[in-house]
Amino acid sequence: MIRKLFHTDRGWIIGIAVVGALFVALNTSLVGVTGMRIDLTEDRLFTVSDGTRNIVNRIKEPIKLELYFSQTLLKQVAIYGNYAERVRDVVNEIAAVSDDNITVTQFDPEPFSETEDEAVTAGLKGVPLDASGEKVYFGLAARIGDTTVAVPFFQPEREAFLEYDLSKLLYTAANPKKPVVGVISTLPLFGEFAPRSGKKTQWPIIDVLEETFEVRSIIDAAEEVNGELDVLFLAHPANLTSDELYAIDQYLMSGGKALIMTDPHNEMARASLVAGRPMALTSNFNKLTANWGVTVAEKKVLGDMKTARLVNAGKDGATQAAPYLLWMSLRQDNINDSDAVTRGVTAINVASAGVVQVAEDATVTVEPLMQTTEVSQVFDTELIGITETNVMGFLDNFKPGGKKLTLAARISGHAVSAFPDGPPKNPEPEKSAPVKADAKKKEAVVTAKSLKDLSLETATMPDSEPSKPEAVKPVGAEPKKKARPHIAKSTQPLNVVLIADTDMLHQRFWIRIQDFFGQQVMSPFANNGDLIVNALDNLSGSNDLISLRSRGTAQRPFTMVKTMRADADQLYRKKEQDLVQRLGEAEKRIDALQEKTSSGPTGGEIKVTEEQRKAFDAEMEILQTDLLAVRKELRNVQLDLRRDIEKLNGVLQFVNIGLVPIAVAIIAMILGLVRSRRRNAALSGMTS
Repeated sequence: MIRKLFHTDRGWIIGIAVVGALFVALNTSLVGVTGMRIDLTEDRLFTVSDGTRNIVNRIKEPIKLELYFSQTLLKQVAIYGNYAERVRDVVNEIAAVSDDNITVTQFDPEPFSETEDEAVTAGLKGVPLDASGEKVYFGLAARIGDTTVAVPFFQPEREAFLEYDLSKLLYTAANPKKPVVGVISTLPLFGEFAPRSGKKTQWPIIDVLEETFEVRSIIDAAEEVNGELDVLFLAHPANLTSDELYAIDQYLMSGGKALIMTDPHNEMARASLVAGRPMALTSNFNKLTANWGVTVAEKKVLGDMKTARLVNAGKDGATQAAPYLLWMSLRQDNINDSDAVTRGVTAINVASAGVVQVAEDATVTVEPLMQTTEVSQVFDTELIGITETNVMGFLDNFKPGGKKLTLAARISGHAVSAFPDGPPKNPEPEKSAPVKADAKKKEAVVTAKSLKDLSLETATMPDSEPSKPEAVKPVGAEPKKKARPHIAKSTQPLNVVLIADTDMLHQRFWIRIQDFFGQQVMSPFANNGDLIVNALDNLSGSNDLISLRSRGTAQRPFTMVKTMRADADQLYRKKEQDLVQRLGEAEKRIDALQEKTSSGPTGGEIKVTEEQRKAFDAEMEILQTDLLAVRKELRNVQLDLRRDIEKLNGVLQFVNIGLVPIAVAIIAMILGLVRSRRRNAALSGMTS
């Protein structure tokens, strides 16, 4: 029956119509009934991850997603039009896995319309497209009850983290309370004495954090580190007691997250020491992290020739520019772009940073976030001067190791407690000297206390009298709190970001503060603050949100063209260097000839012989010939590059425009010949 149908004149048309109808019916039934989809993209761009599914499934209230996209932006900027399709597809995919708990509505906020007012009210940001001032919108608002949060404007540069941004939007909408960040630090983050004003001013990094988080200064970690904190921020945590270390250890073992910043040599502490206000010079957290197989090398700092910043190494008022190996300006090649913490971070300034070491038997997973180049080395901190910077000393002792060294990493996985025997046992106080014991207790409190409530002068005088004398309390008078059960092994995988530098927190390394009509305006010149906010923001979310990583991008750049350009540029640079070298040699020869022909030792003129004049002219002619030849070679390099790119472009156009239709035509011809032969064979069989 089917065979006879295809042998009729209209059989093929009917067959194609039947196949098309079956395809549409099958596709509709699969999507409508079972929700099945097939993602054939290389990076599974349209497949919702398990972390996003878990976040969506935990949200019980209905969510309204409002996607605002100006059609003017679509028409005038093609890249945003393509990205809008990607955003819309991913939003719909997330809604599809929510069991109808998420609804998606799209709006076109035209200028001066009610829709534009609603977009602005929801928190979207309008961007002027041209000089007329007309604003366009491309953002998403999530509404849960009376709570509204938004992505103000989608940037194509963050396409790789599109699912992370959308999941974070949903998580924030369902959990509108600001995350609580507990800060433990011996740096004066919350109050630094300013000699000019006579007041204490907190560091700008705290001002930046308070925009996103509820920031708490932890004075006594043994008492204040608990489940109320969403994330713990340890910045130069020196002189921690055993009880405080144990409290932090148990916080991490119970599933707490932490950003840990230690330093083998703090530049700001060195400056304070010179000024007569001593601070902790070094800090490490090895007592806890070494048990995981991760440490920061003590009394060791990193130096990198390629990322070193230029400083003035001259003495006695002289100016001599030289790279200071310990002051590194890390760029994109040194920063892991596949992690949410460092994604989009393009410039980080560090000073005297340490090296993160991972043991072979480490029980955790360590993912580098920031690394040096191969032209780097580890130095002893003894080479760092106390009163003046030993810039040239590091250059004289520089011997590159030929491998990248890690100064920041993400630590994840299960670990065991650094206190296998339970809480540390405190030594019994001396009964014969209760007053001394109380004095020791007061001194320990002053040492461990954050400088939020103490100026630097007060912190250096632990024996100063308080405003109101305290009565000496007998030892053991305060009631003991009920001890928490000891956790010997992490109940959840660790989520820790470790950075071996704390100088990067100070404003001099990442921000300029200017006075603008009485207001302090901060102008960052590096992404140090963004890195800290990203880390705390990422860690303060749920484990499902933290598990999300870069999902790739739908943009497919011409990597072959980029490689061709890079190779040609390298060749161009090499020839350019040869040209400069040859120019320098020629100039030296010209100077030598001019010295011989200008004047003698007594200042009198020397007559130039005809042979010397001919030699001089020949030298100049050779120089000009070399200049012309090298310039011609440079032009040929660029010309060859352009020809190769045009040739590749022609091949791609032929494949996309010509080859596919030709292939279809050939297949149609083959099918026609096969069909004709079968028909002829059938007719010959009938006549016979």
